[in-house]
Amino acid sequence: MRNLYSIFSTTLIFLAFQVNSIGQAKAQEKSAAKESTWKAGIGYISNNVYLGRTDSVALPYITPSLGYYHKSGFFLAGSFSYIPISSESRIDQFTLEGGYNYASDKLNVELEVSKDFYSEESFNVNSEIKGRLDTYTSYDFGFVEPSVQLGVSFASAPDIGIGLGLEHSFSGFKDKLEISPAFLVNMGTQNFYNDYYNKRRYSQNRGGKNKGNTTYDITAELLGATKFQLMDYEFSLPLNYSLKRINLNFTPTYAIPVNPSDITTTVKPSNGNSFSKTTTENLKNIFYWSCGLTFKF
Repeated sequence: MRNLYSIFSTTLIFLAFQVNSIGQAKAQEKSAAKESTWKAGIGYISNNVYLGRTDSVALPYITPSLGYYHKSGFFLAGSFSYIPISSESRIDQFTLEGGYNYASDKLNVELEVSKDFYSEESFNVNSEIKGRLDTYTSYDFGFVEPSVQLGVSFASAPDIGIGLGLEHSFSGFKDKLEISPAFLVNMGTQNFYNDYYNKRRYSQNRGGKNKGNTTYDITAELLGATKFQLMDYEFSLPLNYSLKRINLNFTPTYAIPVNPSDITTTVKPSNGNSFSKTTTENLKNIFYWSCGLTFKF
């Protein structure tokens, strides 16, 4: 495993390459909100990926959202996510969130509390997370903008997560287009992932079909879920285009998960003895993308 010094050295080289390739950088301009506003939006993500982990089946979401953002920095928003797959079509998730954001030309700080509600049929890897408390801090030095994300999520037991990021922004088309190549390292515990394996991965309710007449039950346990460790590396290239009150965005992301977990799977037949098997999960690099439109009014 590479240490953090090596990670950041590699990332600085990556950002330097971006500067040489694209040209002279222009720092991202940030300022505190001048007025209170409502924001309505709709987004799409090709696959739900969380800390480099995802279900065995791709899980795309269409997500409408609505929020109120006060000029003081406080905000309150809500959204729901719909699965656009014929065999799984349903509203899979509701989210309510609120918090506070402070933004100046250099410093950006955000505090957020959110509550999640998932369908009983959901196979989202974080579907056992009931709520989250997150903080985000970044400072723009001009040539690079480092960030720190700290979070606590609540499943059957709390999880602690840390994200360390680097990015740099370029602008064009009279500052209407912004391109922000970014690199992120995620670390944390995995109680949420253990709950997903135990309650969702092999659930009889998957696909909306309650297999109550099945002759066996399958449960799974993720070993070492409380261990704090490196989870994944993520490279992304967010593109944002702003035109008056409309914002368009597109973000491709490449996630490299690390430290696969050992998982004990237990099969319990209705008749006969149960048996267990422990295997190491097969983690694969994942490319996914998201896009969206936001309107201020």
